[in-house]
Amino acid sequence: MKICFLNPPFHPMFSRESRSPSVTKSSTLYWPMFLAYAAGCTEADGNEIQLLDSPAMELDLEQTLAKMAEFEPQAVVVNVSTPSILNDLEVVHAIKQRFAVPIAIMGTHATAEPLESLEMMESLDFCIIGEADFTVRELVRHWRGDGVKQLDMIAGIAWRENGQPRRTAEGAKIENLDELPWVSKIYKEHLFSCYKKYFYGANINPLIVILSGRGCPHRCTYCVVPQTITGHVYRKRSPKDVVDELEYIKDNFPELGEVFFEDDTFTVDPRHTRAICEEILQRKLKITWSANARADVSGDLLKLMKKAGNRELCVGFESASAEVLKSVKKGLKLDRAEQFMKDARAAGILIHGCFMVGNPSDTPETLQETLDYALKLNPNTAQFYPIMAYPGTEAYNEALASGALASRDYSQWLDKDGHHRTTIKRPGLSSQQLVDFCDLARRKFYLRPSYILKQGWMALIDKHERYRVWRGFKTLAQHLFKRHGELEHGRQAPTDKG
Repeated sequence: MKICFLNPPFHPMFSRESRSPSVTKSSTLYWPMFLAYAAGCTEADGNEIQLLDSPAMELDLEQTLAKMAEFEPQAVVVNVSTPSILNDLEVVHAIKQRFAVPIAIMGTHATAEPLESLEMMESLDFCIIGEADFTVRELVRHWRGDGVKQLDMIAGIAWRENGQPRRTAEGAKIENLDELPWVSKIYKEHLFSCYKKYFYGANINPLIVILSGRGCPHRCTYCVVPQTITGHVYRKRSPKDVVDELEYIKDNFPELGEVFFEDDTFTVDPRHTRAICEEILQRKLKITWSANARADVSGDLLKLMKKAGNRELCVGFESASAEVLKSVKKGLKLDRAEQFMKDARAAGILIHGCFMVGNPSDTPETLQETLDYALKLNPNTAQFYPIMAYPGTEAYNEALASGALASRDYSQWLDKDGHHRTTIKRPGLSSQQLVDFCDLARRKFYLRPSYILKQGWMALIDKHERYRVWRGFKTLAQHLFKRHGELEHGRQAPTDKG
């Protein structure tokens, strides 16, 4: 059977699989990793697949449909997100009008709001709930006629029956992640033409994004992927399988800058992290990599990671307020984060720091404290975001219950250019004030003379850093003095209850 897997067109450079989907101010463009994993599982089951990433391929809707027509799909799986859901469902409708084939959506929003999504768009046939890899495979077998006959026997889907949306319970998480295809092979076979289009502002590019594990035991209220897709139990690939894939990547992706481990928290199981590092060292594999981590990694492990090729860690510090950190269940002490920064510098590992405002307990004073804290920690790069409370998260439920959600209209999640525009407000802090503060924080952080001199020196002595710094700053500079408008009246989601 011929299945098209589509990351649909929207704004240019829209990163749908980012943890906060948007057009970023650093020109970041994410690989469609989860979509590619699902496509790979379907292909391995004897199907022919087409994997289209319209933002990376710079395809508009008509160009996307033309590419699909060349393939002649018998079914389509579309990647969706909350900020883009209205656009994504319009794309679903256009596909149905052109091809009249079964269409399913997958991703965090499809998992969080499957029944609502079906109600919003009659052209939509199925929603995939949770991890899509094996669920899509079972649904395709049903479509082929050699799988289960009754849809209610497939775990983790929603569909219509007699005109009414219904769903099954989410299926069990995939325990043996070594069963999954290497996502880098899927990239190589289906997205290699886009290889250099994908860009992470804090990393050496071009880069390849993979997983060494799924799930996170921590309960941060705002983190959408564990609460919708990967769950709170950390499941691991074997170190051998991970490093086998690293060797494949090094051999098959010329001019590779680095590999990024997009695990929710790569260092959550220190023994697993250590085993991967030791496997890399044992094989004498020279490869540069980065990862997501918490600010609680031991100094000894950081040194081993550096020795095994770790260049940079993306770390969520979030706030300088212990009360705010408690309100979002971060489980991180400020003094531990400060020690982590010292240990990371001693190990020679760069840190990309993430800071978030608009949390419960945030005030104008705690926002200023967070900016001061970011300047004190002084990570190599930093991002400042207003909180984006996504459906399916505890943060979203809190915002609904407390009245902090300024709008339930999905068209209000982004501005006209696709950048973040938070729908959260707090006592004494409007949505616009949160966005304005983040703009101010970026200026304060990136326009320090000492910071500019340091980045300039790094660019002079390292050609990889030169390209990263130039491309990232060129894009970021367009936004350092740009002020976004207030929440505007926009098109209401069909299911908006006001």
